[in-house]
Amino acid sequence: GSSSRFTHLKIGDAVLGEAASGSLASIARSDGRLTAAIDKSLSFEQASTLPTTWSTVHMSLLGARPKGGNQVLLHAGAGGVGLAAGEYSHWLGTRVMSNVGRPYKHFYL
Repeated sequence: GSSSRFTHLKIGDAVLGEAASGSLASIARSDGRLTAAIDKSLSFEQASTLPTTWSTVHMSLLGARPKGGNQVLLHAGAGGVGLAAGEYSHWLGTRVMSNVGRPYKHFYL
């Protein structure tokens, strides 16, 4: 039919997500549950980094299994994966500690 079961997307939306194949193509097919509309504040280049960054964080923390009240130490906490891991860890209710290589990166934490 013409109705979509995915209400978070509409025809013509630029999307990001995980694609089984063709992810570097101009047009690719993906399971709609694994996609999200690209926010207008993001460039395509910025949006393209999000699925890999968040998948890396999810798999890393899934393996570590931190629980609320635990402490998580993040190395290189001001990079893309470090910042995402900090957010994810906060969602889990953990206490996050991060280190950075340069003093000017403290701003990002």
